[in-house]
Amino acid sequence: MHSLKLGAICFAEYEGDYPGFLELAHKNGLCWIEYKYENPVSARENSTKTDKIKERAEEYGIGLSVHTRFSGFNIGSLDDAERDESIQVIEESLRFANEVGAKYATVHAGFLPVEKYSEENLNESFSRSINGIKRLLRISDRFGITLCIENGNGFTKSRIKHAVIPSSLKRIRKELGNRIFFTIDFGHGLFFGSDPSYLVNELGPENVKLSHLHDNMGFKDTHQPLGTGIIRVENLFTNYIEGKWEFPLSLEHKNTEDLLESIEYAKSIAGKMEYKLCRKPQ
Repeated sequence: MHSLKLGAICFAEYEGDYPGFLELAHKNGLCWIEYKYENPVSARENSTKTDKIKERAEEYGIGLSVHTRFSGFNIGSLDDAERDESIQVIEESLRFANEVGAKYATVHAGFLPVEKYSEENLNESFSRSINGIKRLLRISDRFGITLCIENGNGFTKSRIKHAVIPSSLKRIRKELGNRIFFTIDFGHGLFFGSDPSYLVNELGPENVKLSHLHDNMGFKDTHQPLGTGIIRVENLFTNYIEGKWEFPLSLEHKNTEDLLESIEYAKSIAGKMEYKLCRKPQ
């Protein structure tokens, strides 16, 4: 039987460091980690020891991806200095990804602040995002890293994000000559309903390389543990198994307690449905 690839996101607020999170994932039987390249966790001394992280991940059979820096940055900014700085910090994230041996990296497509809205500004911001990603593709191609655009959440009212609905995500991919792939955030997909697994078939399972999994009540991006919101985990797992999807399901939370709660919930649901969990990297 096809198996579920359960992973976790090393969140920026994690109290330890990247090697410590790797040990946590291994202890809990996970097969994937996505490192958020954000302070304060990325700045800790042991988090910079990329050779040791790579070696230990290979020893444990845990696959790695990197969520490039995004907090406080915007590659779709109309301000040249802000946009250039945003691209530079993502390039730094990709260098880290290369050093730890990650073959996939998640990026955000940028946004336009609502107070700056006009049709002209929205189009300009989108164009800047596309051109920014083209610059990033040059370095990711050199490193052999596959870039994946994440679907943004639609709950944020202060920003018009360029990659929320499936048609926008597909437009971005087409504009980039199909050179970019997708990270599906199922928690963000709850903006549209309680079973966001449809996003995979909408975008094409072969185009989805990563995913983020968390819960909420459908009106705010709260990153709650699974089973405390509206997401229909059973449907998602069934579609994953029957569709033979290959991307990892990486739990994304803001603290270790919520992460551990979700791990146990996911294992419980998988056990009841007699689905296997895979410890092998993609």
